[in-house]
Amino acid sequence: MLSDDYEQEQEEQAENIDRFIGKVQKYLDLDGLTPTVLNDMVKAVYNVHTSDKSKGYREQQIDIFYDLVEILSSAMLNDLQNRETA
Repeated sequence: MLSDDYEQEQEEQAENIDRFIGKVQKYLDLDGLTPTVLNDMVKAVYNVHTSDKSKGYREQQIDIFYDLVEILSSAMLNDLQNRETA
C-alpha cells in the first residue's frame, strides 16, 4: 500500500515538473519580469535575505515557492533549462 502511494506521488511530481518546464520554456526569451509571468510561475516569495555587498556588488538571496514544483535552487533551474535545450 505504501509503495503504491509513493509511486503515485512520484508520478505526480514528474508530471508537475514536466508542466513547470513547459511554463519555463514559454518565458526563455524574456527581457524583464512582468506581472503575468510572476503570477504564472511563482506561488509565493517567503524569505528575502539580507543583501551582501562583500564581492563589490549587491547580491540578495530570495527564496521562492514556484508553482507546481515548490522550491528550486537556481542551479537546479539551470539544469532543467539545459536538459530541455540539449
